[in-house]
Amino acid sequence: MKKTTENKISFQFHVFLTLTLLCSYIIHISFINHQYVFYLYLLNFIIAILIYWFIYLIKNRQKESIGYFFLLGSFIKFFVFFIWVLPLYTNDDIVTKSEFFTFFIPYIISLFIETYHLILLLNIKR
Repeated sequence: MKKTTENKISFQFHVFLTLTLLCSYIIHISFINHQYVFYLYLLNFIIAILIYWFIYLIKNRQKESIGYFFLLGSFIKFFVFFIWVLPLYTNDDIVTKSEFFTFFIPYIISLFIETYHLILLLNIKR
């Protein structure tokens, strides 16, 4: 029963993350068609999936450290932003609001979905 519930939550996470980011992306490009929008949505999607699966795999062995691993995942997202994305935006020494939101919108959407589904996953009755 526990494994079935875990599989259901994991499936819901993947479907909901994919559909929500896809809808957000479509809406986003209708307002701001920045050249890096697709790349940033894809990057946030991939990192959210990796963090989710990493925590999924260690949840029974490293229970006391799960929160730290989740925070590490958020740090990795920002690290990726500061190392690879921010230099693309600072070519003109100005980061505009649209450039900021091009990163922040998919980041916050994936973070909320990831957090919600990890809470569901970790709260399954043992």
